[in-house]
Amino acid sequence: MFQIDADLSSLESGVWEEYQGSKFLIAHISNSRFQRALAKYQLPHRRKIAEGTLDPEKNKEIVARAMADGVLLGWENVVDAKKQQVQYTSALAYQALMRDPEFRDFVSEYAMAMTNFKSAEVDEVGKP
Repeated sequence: MFQIDADLSSLESGVWEEYQGSKFLIAHISNSRFQRALAKYQLPHRRKIAEGTLDPEKNKEIVARAMADGVLLGWENVVDAKKQQVQYTSALAYQALMRDPEFRDFVSEYAMAMTNFKSAEVDEVGKP
């Protein structure tokens, strides 16, 4: 059942999700912070984007930077090669997104699925 006044604030603020023993704060891909970052990073390349000639590697960099600024908002229990805890920064998030295609796909797919951002209460409305 559709709830007209559902609380969708998590689209912007994000929700925590586990991945490989760590937790990540992920916002929906439609959030304004991501959209502004994507537009900012695409701006210098707008001609190539319009012509369809933007190098795929450059596009991956643009999207990863925008995701680090507006989709991947935090993490817990992330470690470096020395097994030391690593504090979240958008620069480190960008590095992680660029280095690991499976992680990038996880964050991207999670951020695109609207069902990940609906509260359990909304899902329970109308169930017998």
